[in-house]
Amino acid sequence: MNKVKEENYKKGREGEDLAKAYLLRKGFIFIEANFENKIGEIDLIMRDGNWLVFVEVKYKSDDRLGLPEEMISSRKIWQIKRVAESYLVENKHDLKDFCKYRVDAVCILGTNIKHYENIE
Repeated sequence: MNKVKEENYKKGREGEDLAKAYLLRKGFIFIEANFENKIGEIDLIMRDGNWLVFVEVKYKSDDRLGLPEEMISSRKIWQIKRVAESYLVENKHDLKDFCKYRVDAVCILGTNIKHYENIE
């Protein structure tokens, strides 16, 4: 892995750790991180009451190149939903407790964290 890619990977994991800690403080329960299949990847899978929540995390140390929210396109949301649906199919025997699911985003800019529920 080249140095830039390695640094981006490290920042991404750091952002996911911050998002996970933030959601745990809000009362979410951690299920899984970095679920990946041939369609794509979901950063965090959490439980919020009877909701199964698929979380996209975007982390930026500063806003020189834009805001983290600007990195979540409608195409990205569509892809996350496809991965989430495949996760549901692959794990249906473990998911009896959940009435519904949603896709959330946690956007981190420096030390500022914003949580967006049920993004479309």
